[in-house]
Amino acid sequence: EETHDYLRSLGAARIIDRDELSQPLGKPLGKEKWGGAVDVVGGATLATIISTLMPRASVAATGLVAGHDLATTVIPFLLRGVNLLGIDTTMLPIERRRRAWSRLVSDLPMTTLDSMISKEGLSSVPELAKRILKGDIQGRVVIDVNA
Repeated sequence: EETHDYLRSLGAARIIDRDELSQPLGKPLGKEKWGGAVDVVGGATLATIISTLMPRASVAATGLVAGHDLATTVIPFLLRGVNLLGIDTTMLPIERRRRAWSRLVSDLPMTTLDSMISKEGLSSVPELAKRILKGDIQGRVVIDVNA
């Protein structure tokens, strides 16, 4: 709850408790909830999202914070025609990367981006690592190697 104001300041209209998504459903299909999703967590969260997507909806898997395993069935793909989309973080051609970054510059307000970034010195990395593992970091941290 201590992050709700921060999330709303970034544009969140609704905040979903992580427990709602991180617990396996125990069945191949759940109630249709999502018209699409971007999942940065992976694991059980991604499996839950897949099983609760609306027909023909897509989820882009962009991370694996909760793990790289995906315990699901083909049922959502066969009965609802859902799509699991991967991203190419290593081999995407430079021109497509430039277009994506250009869209961020034009579509994302810089004040929003600035509010998500904090700067820390290199000497703080060990403490930051502990905070990251505990889930205490919001946004992105830029490490100043000269500080």
